Amino acid sequence: MRTIQDLRRDEKDTQSLRSRSGVIFFFLLILIISGVFKILQLTILDRVNYEAESDKNRIINVPIYPARGLIKLEDGTLIAENIVTKDLYIKTKLYKSSMDQVEKLRNKVLDENRKIDQLQVSIQDEEKIWLARNLSEQELAKYEVQKNSIPNIQLEAKLRRYLPHKNLFSHAIGHLGLINMDERLSLSRAEYPDDSFIGKVGLEKSYEKTLRGKAGISLMEVDVYGNKIREINRVFPDKPFNLTLTLDLRLQKIAQEELANRRGAVVALDPTTGFIKALVSSPDYNPNILNGSESGSPVSQSSLEDSPFFNRAISGLYPPASTIKPFIGLLGLEEELITESTIIEDKGFFQLKEEGRKYRGWKEDGHGRVDLKKAIVESSDVYFYELASKLTIDRISAFLLRFGFGQISGIDLINESKSILPTRNWKLGNIGEAWFVGDTINIGIGQGYISSTPLQLAVSLSAIANKGKIFQPKLIRNNQLDDYEPDLLMEVQIKNPKHWNIIEKSMISVINSWNGTAHNLYEEGGITIAGKTGTAQIKSLTDQDLTVREEYEGIRKDIKNRDHALFASYGPVPHPNLVVVVIVENGESGSAVAAPIAKRLIEQYQININES
Repeated sequence: MRTIQDLRRDEKDTQSLRSRSGVIFFFLLILIISGVFKILQLTILDRVNYEAESDKNRIINVPIYPARGLIKLEDGTLIAENIVTKDLYIKTKLYKSSMDQVEKLRNKVLDENRKIDQLQVSIQDEEKIWLARNLSEQELAKYEVQKNSIPNIQLEAKLRRYLPHKNLFSHAIGHLGLINMDERLSLSRAEYPDDSFIGKVGLEKSYEKTLRGKAGISLMEVDVYGNKIREINRVFPDKPFNLTLTLDLRLQKIAQEELANRRGAVVALDPTTGFIKALVSSPDYNPNILNGSESGSPVSQSSLEDSPFFNRAISGLYPPASTIKPFIGLLGLEEELITESTIIEDKGFFQLKEEGRKYRGWKEDGHGRVDLKKAIVESSDVYFYELASKLTIDRISAFLLRFGFGQISGIDLINESKSILPTRNWKLGNIGEAWFVGDTINIGIGQGYISSTPLQLAVSLSAIANKGKIFQPKLIRNNQLDDYEPDLLMEVQIKNPKHWNIIEKSMISVINSWNGTAHNLYEEGGITIAGKTGTAQIKSLTDQDLTVREEYEGIRKDIKNRDHALFASYGPVPHPNLVVVVIVENGESGSAVAAPIAKRLIEQYQININES
């Protein structure tokens, strides 16, 4: 029999068991409640967050890039368009494990002279490595045969920039290129992925935002392997604007043809509007190679040393030489240091003092008795040596500045060089020397420290053609309406407006007079052209014991030391519609080499106007 003591012991054990059971039950209850709450949280409370995370894996944003804007002439001729090219790529994550396929691509598909790009992946999220761009028809055919054996290498169609006229507009339009690291820092990947092409020079760069437009977005659903299932939504891209070019196709072709790959430049502009009608720098290059729309080399091997990518028309700095004489003559009239009939004796040299240095003219025996008209017509150096010495550099610099010398024109192209208009302070700051009268004498004939670009010289000359008005030079016409109002860049006010006519008549006589330096252009019954020849010296002639001709004969043995040939002109007078500046490096004769190019352009432009 169990005793009372045993019963009490059992009761204590039962109470202890109940206490432990209660504690265990309490903890089980907490776990159950926590579990239920977690389930509720995952399935109901945080459902939106997890759905969003799921959508990130399931739904992706695919950018939609618009086709680049077109560039056309005013008559609708396409100058820059977009064509479809075929490129080969491999996903970055597959590249290292697919070297055998890459090697097969090289040996079985691509042409022997093509090198696989093998773009280096420097950006962590770069998804593709482009192996070959712009496949030829033959390469495409080979790829179709081999594609099953190189499954990791994919074909993709791309729009590429294409210039139908190839080299003809290269320095005006420019070209595109792959985005570089410096550009990457300032541009978003949404607008410019790492394999984007962007305007590098020319109008392609100046009008990059206008031509590119704004990307749209396609919201796509994908499976676990990244394959697209369906499009959920689409935001269409903003269509870019097309540009209308002011250039004239015929003039452009003539300028390129006449320069014939010689180093030089031609700029032609309408002085009444500022519209550029021809802008050619020679030698040139094929932008399509750099745009990726053609294969090969953008320049010929023979032209490499002549800097074919350098835009001489807007960046080349040359002494204006004798083309500056009409401006100096106009200043002399304005300052009343000379009149139309002021005569000096040109003996072939000028001296400040009897025993001083002789500043020699180009004509050994001199030009005899010379007035302003004869000085411009025959290009008397001595006349302008003497006039410049009286004017001083202060008055010359201040006057030329009003015509745009020493400034950039502000044309809608990048990399325009600022021409040099020296002053006393300029020489002290850049050369470290004081200004001398001899420096001023050299400026009087467009030599010494002064320099200008072909574009700047054309802009300055338009002031004489317009009797004071200079309009902003432009390559792109923004307004297609007939009542277009040109932008006035500056206006030169002079004391006596008759002085414009005196200078213009002298420039007309450069061609029309029997003794004019460009009389070879004269054609009875032809259009009237005002012009000025120039011969820009590369090497100074300093040997006083030799004649100018004898010293130059020694210098010209090296072709690159020969003088540059210059001609600055406008016509037809009295209502000029074209200013033309031509420079042919080391061409020597402005009248024989440069002037005929300008005449042909002015004549052709009149034909174009009559036909339109």
